[in-house]
Amino acid sequence: MLFQNKIDRAFKYQHEQAAPNEIPEEYNGEKLYEPTLEDMLDKKDMFSLIVSAWITIVPACLGVLLLIVFIAQLIFRIF
Repeated sequence: MLFQNKIDRAFKYQHEQAAPNEIPEEYNGEKLYEPTLEDMLDKKDMFSLIVSAWITIVPACLGVLLLIVFIAQLIFRIF
């Protein structure tokens, strides 16, 4: 690489300047903490998620059903 010596010196300088407790320990691969669904959601969050799903899904389904009825009306002349 073009400036590899300068990069190596900069990394070495940063490593020397870092406090001993700032240097991360080796990660052994186990998860230290995995949040549950209850940790991530409040009581009001679930209600707002349900309402937003209804606001999104109901108009889309209504549109698809109206499209099916319109196509059936054109084909079979029901109404």
